[in-house]
Amino acid sequence: MDIDLTRNYFELFGFPESFAMDQKELVTRYRAFQSILHPDRYSGKSGQEQRIALQQTAFVNEAYSVLKSDLKRALYLLKLQDVDFDPDTETSRDTGFLMQQMELHEQVAAVDEAGDPAATLDELAVEFRQQQQGLISRFSEEFVQGNMEAAKDLALKLQFYERLTGQLKEKQEKLEDQLL
Repeated sequence: MDIDLTRNYFELFGFPESFAMDQKELVTRYRAFQSILHPDRYSGKSGQEQRIALQQTAFVNEAYSVLKSDLKRALYLLKLQDVDFDPDTETSRDTGFLMQQMELHEQVAAVDEAGDPAATLDELAVEFRQQQQGLISRFSEEFVQGNMEAAKDLALKLQFYERLTGQLKEKQEKLEDQLL
């Protein structure tokens, strides 16, 4: 099977360029690609055919990684719309949001001193997920309406919650390690 490496990730998986994504169908289509591109199918082929299959597998894996992640999918959609920004260096200009993020970072840092750190982590995880869902919903609305600057700002805000969630996971792992 030849996979066109110039197609965008949505085209590759046969989805419209939309933030809404049927995750179950994405997994089904990804597994179909995996079975077609499995290395065992290319073991008796030439070195060139094996390299091409490896390139195609890498492309499919990257596309799947992007489409399954809300944040990565949002950033990719903005890129497809030629929204110019660097998510690694740009931040939201919403000062109220930035202040809130500083407070949330402080709450995460202070978890160790809480009376019940595990319960505090669980509460923060629920709060962060609710905030993320709100941002995801708003991003989808703004993107559909063509408000790319607003969608960009929401994607940047979503990045903050991805980082906070990562910090929470680290804290949870450390707490679990301490309990063992």
